[in-house]
Amino acid sequence: MEDSWFIKKIYETTTRHFHKWYGLVSAFLLLIIISLIVFRLIPTGEIPFIKYGIGVSILGAIILVGWTFYVWKYPKRSRTRLGVAIAVQVEDLEVYKFFQKDFLAPFKSKIYELNLPFDVLVLKNHQSEKVETTEDARKVLKKTRAHFCIWGSIKKRKNAPVGDKYLFSLRGIVVHKPIQEVQKVLLRKEFNQLLPNTVIFEEHLQFEVFEFRANQTVAALDYITGRAALLSGDFNTAIRLHESLFNAIQSGQQYPISKETLKNLLSLEYDQKASFEFFNPSAGNAYIESVKKSLQYNQNNYGALLKRAIIEFNGGNGNAQTALNTIKEAKNRAGGVYHWLYSKAFLHFWLEQYNDALQSCDKLKEKSYGGEEITVQEVIKFNEDLLKKHDKPQLYYWLGFVSIVKNKNLSLADKYFQEFVTKADNSMSDLKIRAESYLGTIKKEIGY
Repeated sequence: MEDSWFIKKIYETTTRHFHKWYGLVSAFLLLIIISLIVFRLIPTGEIPFIKYGIGVSILGAIILVGWTFYVWKYPKRSRTRLGVAIAVQVEDLEVYKFFQKDFLAPFKSKIYELNLPFDVLVLKNHQSEKVETTEDARKVLKKTRAHFCIWGSIKKRKNAPVGDKYLFSLRGIVVHKPIQEVQKVLLRKEFNQLLPNTVIFEEHLQFEVFEFRANQTVAALDYITGRAALLSGDFNTAIRLHESLFNAIQSGQQYPISKETLKNLLSLEYDQKASFEFFNPSAGNAYIESVKKSLQYNQNNYGALLKRAIIEFNGGNGNAQTALNTIKEAKNRAGGVYHWLYSKAFLHFWLEQYNDALQSCDKLKEKSYGGEEITVQEVIKFNEDLLKKHDKPQLYYWLGFVSIVKNKNLSLADKYFQEFVTKADNSMSDLKIRAESYLGTIKKEIGY
């Protein structure tokens, strides 16, 4: 009877605490006891004890290797997918079964339903016990190569006034490329709104709460990872994540994120995608579809409206007046920046509406904004490319103006104005007078 109790105790220690050193010792003891019992059942002389002992030793070595893997090996994501590490500590074995069935299973199911590119990496309970701080979670991200870590615990509070209660706490961290501190704060704030830290619930509400937390976690995983991707410049990942969530909400599924929020984000993401494609020759005309998608999600997207005007202009082969109307629409959505004014001035020059063009130029002299130097370089390149295909002398004046007023490059401005004066016709007399005035100023400055 005592032997039976002793063996049972060793077995429980082995199964419940296998990750501890004494769990390993118990496993060895259990192996020895079982081996001796089995050896007694073997007819005498059938197997030499030494050979039998060698076999048992090999089994012991296998247990040691298995223990090493069990304790130290972490699951890792595949190279082609994103990874989410789940490190939730559960004290009670029965509750862990509920956790697996009512949280992990719905969580994985939602990942599959949304077609999200995530490997779900569930840490063992003894590994989850070590994750208590953000720094611990960062170590998990490193060991698992995951992009997102969700950690927390489920604890049972006994002797509550009305039955047993549970505390289910969750926290999360997402890995991203370096972003500004203010963006980190906003990201953290959004995450906390999506995934409240602790939920207290009664025992009979286990299923409902676990499923609710699974939905919360999937939404937070999808939304926050997408936001971090967008802030890091990875618009493709952001689109893939947020579009899946948006489509799920469209189909009637409930998530703690508004459809309007996702639409605005997707519009911004497609606008970023269009910018990349526009300046990447290998992308061809893919940016046209991206602009279209951006405006489908938010018809007031300023950047997308500017790009739509470029599409409408179509390198001089489209409708410049339609493009000008779009720029006027973009003006109302600009929010204190003046990219649109460059487009407006250019289109007036193209349409030979010189008085309007000069008015826009006068306004440009008064306006400035952060990153304007990038706009200036884009304007110069865009117009130089056009002049290779179209006979539009007035664009030389426009380039000269941009070069002297915004680029502060007198020699380049001199080149453009000289070219304009040479090629200008009688309809451009006012522009010619202004160009000659600029040339006089340049001559005094550089002394030629």
